Amino acid sequence: MTVFDDNEKTQQHVLSYDKILKRTLSQDDDLTIRFMNGLLSEEIPLGTSVVWLDKETIHEKYVGIVSDFYPRIGGNLYHIELESDAYDSEDIAVRMFKYNVGGAIAHNMSSSKYSLDISFPKSCVIYLKSGKSTPKTIQWNISFFNGQKTELQVPVISLENMSVEDMADNCLFPIGQFYLRTFDPLSNKKIDAFKATAELLIAKLEEAVSKNEIPLHIAIEMQDIIRKTAENTIIRSGKEIKLDIDEKFVETLPWIDFAPLIAEFEERKKEEGRQEGSLKKLNAI
Repeated sequence: MTVFDDNEKTQQHVLSYDKILKRTLSQDDDLTIRFMNGLLSEEIPLGTSVVWLDKETIHEKYVGIVSDFYPRIGGNLYHIELESDAYDSEDIAVRMFKYNVGGAIAHNMSSSKYSLDISFPKSCVIYLKSGKSTPKTIQWNISFFNGQKTELQVPVISLENMSVEDMADNCLFPIGQFYLRTFDPLSNKKIDAFKATAELLIAKLEEAVSKNEIPLHIAIEMQDIIRKTAENTIIRSGKEIKLDIDEKFVETLPWIDFAPLIAEFEERKKEEGRQEGSLKKLNAI
């Protein structure tokens, strides 16, 4: 083992968590549905239409994308917000909201009925990285215009308290690709656990690809984020303490060799093309 010591030439990867999460989800509808089902205990059928309502048009031309993003899935609108605490940069939270679009107000109100049934947004907060001030639960104190008040306890999930197995079983890889961030700051005592977790995370990613839960092109991007997150964790920690870790530690992890999977995917597509061509010929006879 060698002593990993920070030097001026070592640069961290710049990772924009909101952009990465947004890119991951917006590339595949079924991946987004699996993610929502796993995080919010939904039962959205795969194949349901997903429409992204996140483009902010200030003028006639498209000028940018807001940091919050809104997938409309079936008859519901979901709001995904990624936020860092301004006073404690250790806290990185993903806030999720589910709104029943149109529901009560559009369909439950008539001239002969003087009441409205309004469904309050379903909410969940998941912390990608937890600090000393990270709350165990969040309480909303809601005040209405007529003076009535109510309290709502919002579920809080800490990624570091979730096992890799639970994360994979619930199809939460869109946030699981940041999982190694939970080891920051990394200490010498954590190195063995860090390595074991990285290996399991990679294995579970490969398993998800084999089960067609994650498209191949997205899995390639996810593995790259996992690698960069591991490197950033080591670099940041190395600035504070000397880590007894091999300088090529990240390279020795059992990274997925995607070349055979890509070749298999391309061959499968070719075979599907040949079968489609044969079917067209038969129909033409």
